[in-house]
Amino acid sequence: MYCANCGTQLHTSTCSVCGTVASVSGGRRDTVTNHALAEWGLRVGATIVDGFTLVVPELLIWWAVGSYTSSLFTVSALALQGFYLVYLLSRPRGQTLGNRAAKTRVASASTGQGITMSTAFMRWFITALFSFSLVFGVGVVLVPLDYLWPLWDPRRQTLHDKIAGTIVVLV
Repeated sequence: MYCANCGTQLHTSTCSVCGTVASVSGGRRDTVTNHALAEWGLRVGATIVDGFTLVVPELLIWWAVGSYTSSLFTVSALALQGFYLVYLLSRPRGQTLGNRAAKTRVASASTGQGITMSTAFMRWFITALFSFSLVFGVGVVLVPLDYLWPLWDPRRQTLHDKIAGTIVVLV
């Protein structure tokens, strides 16, 4: 587990760096890592915060490119999203701004520890692939199915979590 305040790995319930007391409550615990799993509503909230975080830079890209439908805008927006998600999720905290607001973090499904840059990239790439498949009609089923999957999954994983080998836990 990591400190929600400074990101230091916790060995006790109190952070040795900043003194914050860990506040992981009950709820469903993961059977592999024993971490408290994030509820679906917290995950949705984190996604909404991340969406709003990315809207302003994407609008600036749209304004600079001059067209929402151009391939230059699409590539630029995907690069921005990829950088934001891969960089922040592969940091020791394993949190985007949305995760920080929701008090959740992304962790390895096998160890419960932080994830690597390649794992964060895989997680983002699968989501981008599902979204891109909207163009071909398949994404109409894949995107909602991916985001609704935690509602019935025992580890509360999305499809992109399952493929990347991640879980979302409370901090």
